[in-house]
Amino acid sequence: MYIITLLIQLVLFVSFLWTCGTVLHGLMAPAPKRPFVKGDCRFAVLICAHNEEHVVGQLLDSLDHQTYDRARYHMFLFADHCTDHTAQVARRYENVTVLEREEGPRTGKGAVLAWGIPIVMEKYAGQFDHIVIFDADNEADACFLSALNERFRQGARIVMGNRLPLNPYDNLISRWYSMYWLTVDTLYCQPRDRAGYSSIISGTGFGFEASLLQPDGWHTQTITEDLEFSMQQNFKGVYASYAEDALFYDEQPTTLHTMISQLRRWCTGNYEIAQVYAGRWFREFMAHFDMRLIDNFIPMLLCVIFGFYFLSNIAWLFYNGAIGVPLFHIKDILWWCMLYVLSVGVGTTCVIRGGLSVEKMLPAILSGGFFCILISMVAVYSVFKPQRKWVPIEHTHGKQTAKSEE
Repeated sequence: MYIITLLIQLVLFVSFLWTCGTVLHGLMAPAPKRPFVKGDCRFAVLICAHNEEHVVGQLLDSLDHQTYDRARYHMFLFADHCTDHTAQVARRYENVTVLEREEGPRTGKGAVLAWGIPIVMEKYAGQFDHIVIFDADNEADACFLSALNERFRQGARIVMGNRLPLNPYDNLISRWYSMYWLTVDTLYCQPRDRAGYSSIISGTGFGFEASLLQPDGWHTQTITEDLEFSMQQNFKGVYASYAEDALFYDEQPTTLHTMISQLRRWCTGNYEIAQVYAGRWFREFMAHFDMRLIDNFIPMLLCVIFGFYFLSNIAWLFYNGAIGVPLFHIKDILWWCMLYVLSVGVGTTCVIRGGLSVEKMLPAILSGGFFCILISMVAVYSVFKPQRKWVPIEHTHGKQTAKSEE
C-alpha cells in the first residue's frame, strides 16, 4: 500500500509541477507581438441544437447584432431530431439557414457536425473560409466575431473565445461551474496562449480555418468531439490560440444529476481519446519531439491521478487505524491545508478576473476544494463506469441573463 501511494504521489507531483510551470511561464511571458498577416474572415457560424426553442433565440439575437460586417458571416442552425419549435424560431431570422436532421440516431454533437458541415461546404462552396461553433444555450458578446477575426488576421488557425457564465448565482452548482470555467480561462488558456502552448477547445465559442478539415472533413468518434478535434489538429502542428476579447456566455448546470452526468461524459471522452490516439501520439512525439504534445495529455491525467491519490490516502488512513498507528501526521494536515489555501486563493483570483461578485461567489470559493475532489472521484468512477450518453442541460433562463456585476 505504501509503495502504491508513493508512486501515485510521484506521478501527481510531476503532473502538478508541469501544470504550475506552464502557468507561471505564461504569466511571466511578455505579450507576443502579432502583426496582421491576412484580411477579414468570412464566417459560417454553426449552431447544434436539440429541442432548444426556449434559449436559441437569445443566441441568434446576439449573433444577429454583431459589430462585424453582416455580409461576412451567416448562421446555420443544425436542428437535430427536434420535436419542438427550435427550427421555427430560427427561421424568423433573415441571416439564418436551418438544416433539419432526422435520419439516424441522436448520438451527440460530433455526429451532427459530421452530417451538417459537408452540406454547408458543398452548397456554399467558396463562400466561407472559417467556421465558428456555438451551443444553442450560449449568448455572444456584440464584438465576439470581430475579436475572433482579429486573432485569425494575426495568423491563428484555431481560436477559443473567453467563456463566461450566464447564470453564475443560481445555486452552488452553477457557482462551482462558473468558477471552474473562469479558472480554465485565467490559468489555462491565457497563460498557454502567451507562452506558445495550446489553449483548450471547450466545445463551444471557438472557430477555425475551414481548410483544416481537408481532406477528411469532420470525423470525430469519441463523445468529447472538441478535445478530439484539437488533438487531430495538434498532430498537424496546429495549436489553439485564445482570444480574451471574444466574450461569450454559457448557461451552467444547476442540478447534481446533470453535473455528475456531464463530468462523467467529459472524463469518459478523455479516456476514449487516450485509448484511440495513444499510439499515434507516441509516434508523432518521437518524430517531432514537440513539448506541446506533452501538454495535451497532462490535463487529462491530472484529475484522475489526484482522484486515485485521494482514495489511496483514505485507504492508508484505514490501514494505519487497523494496525494502531496514529491516523494523521502533522505533514498530512499541513499538506491538505496548503491545498485548501491554494484553492481559495485561485478561486478568488479567477472570480475577480471574471468580473463576478466575490461576496456572491463566496460559497463556491470556500468549497472549491470539495468540488475538485468531487471531480476527481467522478474521474476515477468513470474509469470503471464510463458515461457515453449525452445528457442535455435543463434550461432555466431563456432570455434572462446574469453575466457579471455591473
